[in-house]
Amino acid sequence: MSYHSTLDDVEVNASVEVNEVDRRWHMMNPDEAAFDSPQHHWIAALQQRVPLIPTAEIALQTMLISEGIYLSDQLGQEVSVDEVEAASQSKSIAIDGGEPTKAK
Repeated sequence: MSYHSTLDDVEVNASVEVNEVDRRWHMMNPDEAAFDSPQHHWIAALQQRVPLIPTAEIALQTMLISEGIYLSDQLGQEVSVDEVEAASQSKSIAIDGGEPTKAK
């Protein structure tokens, strides 16, 4: 990778070896390698070097944002988080045989 610029009539040319930067970064921050891929992260989490990424919580929040967009469009106005959560109905199957619960 290279960077070329002119600053006050001075030409600046710099190049960076990206693979070398990555290698040095991993040497200085060994736990960062856990985030190179989902498999590396899973192994590091099993070894208790990093916390698990809360994918279920991220998915729920993403779904609520999408529902908020649709609800806002239907009502023609801004909606609050509380309004979205109150209007949200789970389409999941209840494991205990009862009714599916609302999103929390």
